[in-house]
Amino acid sequence: MRESSRWWSGVLAAGLVVAGCRPRPETPTASPTTAPVAAPPTTRKPAGPPAVALARAPIDLLPERTGVVVSAASVRHLLRVVDVAALIGTYRPFYEQASAYLEQMLGVNLLDPGRWPEIGVDPDRPIGMALLDAGSGASCYFFSLTDPLRFREFVDRAGTKLGGSVDLVFEDRGIVLAHEPGAPHQLVLRDEFAFLVLVSSPQLAPYDFARELASVDPARGLSASPRWQQAMTPVLTRDLIAFVDVAGRLRADIEASRRSEEKATSWAEQELQRLREHGAPAEDIARWEQVAAEQEAMDRQQRERRQRDQEVWRALFGPLGPIALGLSLGPEAITGTARTRAPETALLRKALQPGTTPPLAITAASERVLLGTSGNLDVNEGLAALDVLLRADGQSVDALFATLQREIGGEPRTALELLDGAVSFALTTADARALARAGNKAELGFNLALGFKSATTAATLVAVTMAKIPGSSLGRSGLKVKRGKGGGHVVTVPAWRDVHVALVGSTLTISTDPKFAPQVERGSARKWQPRVAQVGPIVTSAGAAATLMLDHALPLGIFMGRAGDEGERWDPSRNQPYWRFPSATQGALEKVPQSPGYRARLKEWLRLDAKIAKVEAAQQRRRREMTLAAADSLGMMAVNLRETAEGLEAEGGQFFGPGGLTRTIERMIEGLAATETDYSLHEERGRIEQELQEIRIRDLERALGVRAGE
Repeated sequence: MRESSRWWSGVLAAGLVVAGCRPRPETPTASPTTAPVAAPPTTRKPAGPPAVALARAPIDLLPERTGVVVSAASVRHLLRVVDVAALIGTYRPFYEQASAYLEQMLGVNLLDPGRWPEIGVDPDRPIGMALLDAGSGASCYFFSLTDPLRFREFVDRAGTKLGGSVDLVFEDRGIVLAHEPGAPHQLVLRDEFAFLVLVSSPQLAPYDFARELASVDPARGLSASPRWQQAMTPVLTRDLIAFVDVAGRLRADIEASRRSEEKATSWAEQELQRLREHGAPAEDIARWEQVAAEQEAMDRQQRERRQRDQEVWRALFGPLGPIALGLSLGPEAITGTARTRAPETALLRKALQPGTTPPLAITAASERVLLGTSGNLDVNEGLAALDVLLRADGQSVDALFATLQREIGGEPRTALELLDGAVSFALTTADARALARAGNKAELGFNLALGFKSATTAATLVAVTMAKIPGSSLGRSGLKVKRGKGGGHVVTVPAWRDVHVALVGSTLTISTDPKFAPQVERGSARKWQPRVAQVGPIVTSAGAAATLMLDHALPLGIFMGRAGDEGERWDPSRNQPYWRFPSATQGALEKVPQSPGYRARLKEWLRLDAKIAKVEAAQQRRRREMTLAAADSLGMMAVNLRETAEGLEAEGGQFFGPGGLTRTIERMIEGLAATETDYSLHEERGRIEQELQEIRIRDLERALGVRAGE
């Protein structure tokens, strides 16, 4: 293969880090039952670190301050989500080529976990990563070893072949290997584990992370801390676990910002200092003093903006404890739970309440739901929480309502207070294949269901709102309102679908689908199609305060739609050779008409360009179709959120479609292979474009009476 994977690049980086190192001979230790013999004063050596218990897992050695950890039980657990044998069978030539390359370079096929023990790496024990410090961008990747000495020998051989050489820069309970002390990339070998430590900005690092990993006492590491044990105990047996201390990350980000601001010097200040040191004229220094002052004002505004953002996040997530995620991995689904401790005063707990009705926008949809979400809110507490967040940003709910009232009229606060808190929304499409076509936005629709406390007040609000639309800014933009057949209203939106507004009991339904309101009125349970049957229990779980459902056809379709958007195609007749006639003005060149010979070749160029455009459009359409087919195999994601006695808990996961992730990968590769480009037309068009330049230059020489270059 011409390029290595990112994972393989990491392995090579590790080889570079430890290249040239040889293990030191083991220092004999005295038997606990043997009396120590005093050494002569001239041969006394510093005492080694106090003995501690060996770490049982890499997480035991992570610093207690670590804010983010992701750890899998083993690499084999990670591979459960794909059919590795099937992929190798499908792409065997590529696999064998990569295997041969690895064998030649390193003496072992690292693509086969079964051969990892040959180099001292354990494929059946934990592997993962951790974020050590946000400010300096410090992180580490860790994996387990079967034989640390054998692994040292392997990376030594690999480094020798790659031309790298490093030294042993620190030794305690473990060893640190690097090119030099404090290097941004260091390798730590400790007990039966290896840590590749990466630091993006060493100058911002508060301490040497590699040395801490080599010397930390597991009894004082992350897994021994109360915050880890309280959060992670329920999920430790899962295939993959994650620990995310959001509040801790916020505090770390604030501290990192402070450290960065203390050490930061603007480019304008640096230039001003340089001018002063070199004795620049007073007028130059004065001008740069003004530039530096303006830059400082801009930097201060950015700092204030960042501080306000941090206050918003702190108000929302500050009271939450660490998030503990536990996932089970399989070929059909990746499912699990995420838990966090939160006091009853936390904004999220105060604003959310257990749901009593299903998410109607999803369950009553007759079209395919691409994105569905629902929430059951305590409206008053929700408004209070919103006010807290807005005030942290220097605004308020009152100011927001004043703006809404000025823009659209009515009484926004009064209208919100009429709601019972049940809300659901769905983005839909009648034909998912429309996502593979250009201009697919017109094919998208939506469902919105809002619960009101009183059907009478809801009817009054709807009638007043519909009556105001024609005279509002919405009406002036082209929206028209008419009565619907069932007593509701139909709002005509230019260049889009009609929007149907109807009241079903105390539930207001707004949708581009005329079947939505009747389905809500019938109240029959939705019969889930096989494609989405797995997510049904998650979305409709009783007592859930919020739900989210995502069909991967939506993000993949949008991505492919944007990738295929093209601007105006290139017209070579606009490319005047101005640089060949420096003595002529631009206007003089543009006034020279195109000769018959130029127009003839331009016509041929346009014919080829149109042919290329047609081929490219077909290729893009094919790529979109294959991407949507891959999305069907990728399936859907569904999560619900509920309140517990101690905080909040989310349940759900990723549910694969037919063929799972294996078929998704195959379809994506098939899509790329099926749209290979024949560049012969591009080459011919390029030759004609060059001829057009030459013809135009000759025409200009004759018309202007000068030679090109004069």
